[in-house]
Amino acid sequence: MPLDSLTLLAVSGVIAVLCGMSFVLNTAFGRNDATGRMWSVGFIAAILGGISLTIYAMSPSTWFALIVGNGALPLALGAMWSGARLYNGKTSRFVVVGIVAAFVAGAVIVRGPDAGGWAGAVEFNLGVAALALCAAVEMFSRRLKRNVNARIASVVFWLVGCFYAARSVALVVDGHDGTFFTTVFGTSTVTFVNTLLLVTLSIALSTLRAERAAGAVGDFTTGIHSAAGVLSAAAFAQAAVDHLDRAEYAPGGAVPLALIAADIDNLPEFNIAFGRAAGDQAIARFASTLRRTAPVMSVVGHPAAGRFLILAEAANHTEARALAARLQSSLVDTPLEHDGQIRFTASFSVALTGDYSHDLGTLTTAVTDTLEAVKTAGGNDIVVATNVH
Repeated sequence: MPLDSLTLLAVSGVIAVLCGMSFVLNTAFGRNDATGRMWSVGFIAAILGGISLTIYAMSPSTWFALIVGNGALPLALGAMWSGARLYNGKTSRFVVVGIVAAFVAGAVIVRGPDAGGWAGAVEFNLGVAALALCAAVEMFSRRLKRNVNARIASVVFWLVGCFYAARSVALVVDGHDGTFFTTVFGTSTVTFVNTLLLVTLSIALSTLRAERAAGAVGDFTTGIHSAAGVLSAAAFAQAAVDHLDRAEYAPGGAVPLALIAADIDNLPEFNIAFGRAAGDQAIARFASTLRRTAPVMSVVGHPAAGRFLILAEAANHTEARALAARLQSSLVDTPLEHDGQIRFTASFSVALTGDYSHDLGTLTTAVTDTLEAVKTAGGNDIVVATNVH
């Protein structure tokens, strides 16, 4: 027996409450960090949106509930995006989310209470689609890219984003009472999509948060060090800036330095095949290998899970490449502790101060861009970045 729209909205609201409260309570009594709080805001917004739209469906005279519901759902998707950015070590950009949510809610206000329940529907669908697609991209970048749960969340965000984008187009072309729109993008379909989103995200994000709480090697610091035993991203930046500054103004002339970026190849696939614990062991083993192999006075940092930065003295491209080759060979010659048959490869990129100046930001951009090109080409290679003037 087909269910009416009010029942479907009520079911969606109940699911939002159950999934959202589970995540929020676990955040409150577990690891209460910025990422968890931002994702909790997203689930709370989803609960608020579901309840508000159910109230409006029950009583169309409660126009304010429609405004809140339309604004809350984009806010929920946006908070998920902002939380993912925080997880990846970026700024949240939650102001952008607030602007989008305010625009969607404002579209309802501008049309007024006489416009009915479809007031601002196009803006609502576009806002949800845009923020869902932003979240999908962020879930497949940087630190999150290496995690299978983040990949699952990314796929769901892509599906939701594409669905709402198509729904906005169908709404413009066919109208909310058109046969095609009601059949393909009606309330029952939206309820299914929203349920898929909430259930999947509550599981995936809860697992991501639990892994952070467990102190995964690639994600946490112990004092000034990462859990892998080398300098954390912040500590490395401070030490590297000091080294670069002293090298630039050294008595007798600037001392040439090289920034080397190293990234373990196929780490996401390894995590999927053998589990995150095995991946963390690989990261820790790589860090240990770098500490033993890099020059004694070099600075070794750990900006992301399987990625490391080494700042060392190198007079020219040949010397810098030879250093990177030595690091690469050491990694290949060092199998995993519990399985001597598994040996990792890594991709390397190098940028010299003679080519790019003694500015850490400039050097980091150079090695990062070059390293991405190396990995795209298949990895397990060393490339020296060249500054084309």
